[in-house]
Amino acid sequence: MAAMTPKSTGYLHYVREYEMRIAGAESNLAIGVCKLGHSASWISTLGDDELGYFVNNSIRAEGVDTTWVRFDDTYRTGVMFKQILSGKETSVFYYRENSAASHMDADLLAPSMFAGGKILHLTGITPVLSDTCRALTEKAVSMAQEAGLQISFDPNIRRKLWKDTDYTPVLKRLAEHANILMMGLEEAKVLYGTAEKEEIAEAFFKRKEALYLAIKDGSQGAWVAERSGGYEIPPHPCRPVDPIGAGDAFNAGFLCGLLENRSVEEAGQIAAIAGALATESYGDIEGYPTGRNIKRILGQKFGNTNDSGEIYR
Repeated sequence: MAAMTPKSTGYLHYVREYEMRIAGAESNLAIGVCKLGHSASWISTLGDDELGYFVNNSIRAEGVDTTWVRFDDTYRTGVMFKQILSGKETSVFYYRENSAASHMDADLLAPSMFAGGKILHLTGITPVLSDTCRALTEKAVSMAQEAGLQISFDPNIRRKLWKDTDYTPVLKRLAEHANILMMGLEEAKVLYGTAEKEEIAEAFFKRKEALYLAIKDGSQGAWVAERSGGYEIPPHPCRPVDPIGAGDAFNAGFLCGLLENRSVEEAGQIAAIAGALATESYGDIEGYPTGRNIKRILGQKFGNTNDSGEIYR
């Protein structure tokens, strides 16, 4: 989506000036992955309009491959507005109903999209946009599995999009296909009915395909696990001004750590750093760290950077 960020704090009916940026959980993650020195492709549909070109160009400028983006000449690009009040969490207002993205369908996908890939990352946002988006998501999982990719999933629950429908069963089914599951603690309660991390891990790792689990708890840190056990990840110090996009930065850091064959604990540490730094600037992705940032911080914290598999720029 195009994201309108106010240039001043206060209620939007008093705001006169905005900066146009981009927003979207999947594109945020793709940008975060590229900033950390890896490659990512973003598959979506945008309106064949000026906002669509802006979104596509902005994502591509961060190093993300947008070859597979489709431009729709019937439906428009979605828009969101942020409202920033001093001392309060940022509010978001969506204007995405009947957007080009909500009309995506399974015909968007092709086997060549998955060739050479390692991980397909999905969120619980796409399948709740429409029936055709849900069919697209399910087909993407099937095609990725056939191509040998791991499935990464963040339920990313957005109640505003659910309206009067309970999409919990849909998200549970997707979680059951995930090799890598990353979610907030409140989302874990929805999917697993408990906030006890060990119980969540026990349920997730019952499936032999389950590999890695990350449970995010905001300023309290995170908990990451593999089948052999879990690790508490303390929060990285930061001075937050806008938390939106932090979860996606965490996910990007976690996946990049795993791609580099780091331990699940160190992948969690990288994720925590990325998520914290993301909160220190307005806009979803402007605060995302580069690999050089992460390497420096890890060196300061631990005296080494575990150079095994290091490809950070």
